[in-house]
Amino acid sequence: MSDPPRRTADEPAAQNRMVAIPRELPNEDRRRLLSAVGGVGAVVLAGCLDAETEPEDEPDDDDDVATYDVVFLDHDETVSITEDEVLLYPALDAGVDIPYTCEVGTCGECTARYDGDATEVITHDGNEYLDDDQVEDGWVLTCVASPEDDFELEVAHPDDE
Repeated sequence: MSDPPRRTADEPAAQNRMVAIPRELPNEDRRRLLSAVGGVGAVVLAGCLDAETEPEDEPDDDDDVATYDVVFLDHDETVSITEDEVLLYPALDAGVDIPYTCEVGTCGECTARYDGDATEVITHDGNEYLDDDQVEDGWVLTCVASPEDDFELEVAHPDDE
């Protein structure tokens, strides 16, 4: 049997390579990337999801973005959500238990119910699960819905009625 090949000092050792998750990504994109990578180690290596993602020398543009209070009735939790965020991630960060799977508006797992016409208080961007009548009846997909006003929601699913 021959000896295993030896490496020289300038040849890198074969090892697992770690990939850094850029902090410039919005938290929801980082969360999706971490979900795809999987494992506790990925979360630890990626850093805190709630860490500030804007470099300190850049101006803060959040002053131009409206923020709304969304009350999750079944969890007795009020979550402040900006108009450019979807409802799901800030709610999860606040401890609201919302089941979800696809995060892109196709599976319907993350539905919630507004008491009224949901088009009055949210905008869906990518809804492929709920039909227009269901949205007008108050159904919301939290993974693709952004707030347009303060309102109250109950985490529920149309199939449960």
